Amino acid sequence: MKVDIIQKSDRKITFLLEGTTPQFANAIRRISMVEIPNLAVTYVDFSKNDSVLYDETIAHRLALIPFVFNVKDFEFKETCSCEGKGCTLCEVVFAVNKKGPCTVYSKDIKSSNKSVTPLYESIPIVELLDGQEIKFAAAASLGTGRDHAKFTAAVSFYRYYPNVKMNTQVKNPEICIKNCPKNALDIKGNKATVNTDCDLCKECIRVAEPKDSLNIWGDDTKFIFTVESISGLNAEEILTTAIKILKDKASDLEKGIKKMK
Repeated sequence: MKVDIIQKSDRKITFLLEGTTPQFANAIRRISMVEIPNLAVTYVDFSKNDSVLYDETIAHRLALIPFVFNVKDFEFKETCSCEGKGCTLCEVVFAVNKKGPCTVYSKDIKSSNKSVTPLYESIPIVELLDGQEIKFAAAASLGTGRDHAKFTAAVSFYRYYPNVKMNTQVKNPEICIKNCPKNALDIKGNKATVNTDCDLCKECIRVAEPKDSLNIWGDDTKFIFTVESISGLNAEEILTTAIKILKDKASDLEKGIKKMK
């Protein structure tokens, strides 16, 4: 198996994965989306809400705010020593107390843990008119995308690596190149090439003359894989955690099989 980084930033990582199967790639994709521990608001207690939005609507907005945190500092409530009652090891408490006229943003959230803060400061929560007031306390804890969509850590996807072959001389190469919506195709003489932007739409084949002179297909042992964080975790952290989880699952399976002998 071989991995080559194509593009990398804190929020998104794209890499080339070679020498594996669609099943393995799909396992990484699913784990990175729904099995990564992530922090999200799970409970909101409103003391006052004079805004035009219902309590439930504001609570829903709070649950979608991504928070920066260190996953090593927290435990799942189910496995915490406090037995799920809520403590500093498994829960973070947030508070907001604002009077209008103003717009309440994510930056107005006060956290009981200084290391846990909203990823973005300018996420609007609610607008308060003159004389309106909002006051609430919220609790956030760890969860996974399997529990609820608000805990989803990333959007992950992959596609087959594109290959192109010229069966016979293409009579209209300029038209084929122009018809590619990704500008990924290049034809020079009797050789055709595509870059990694090709998404196998085959628009070039549709206009190629003569018919069947050009062929494009995806390699099912080679994948262009993308992990984009939609949480406070960075993309590389999500990917490495997903790989560790898959490794642990394989280890548990191996132990289970050995017990059956």
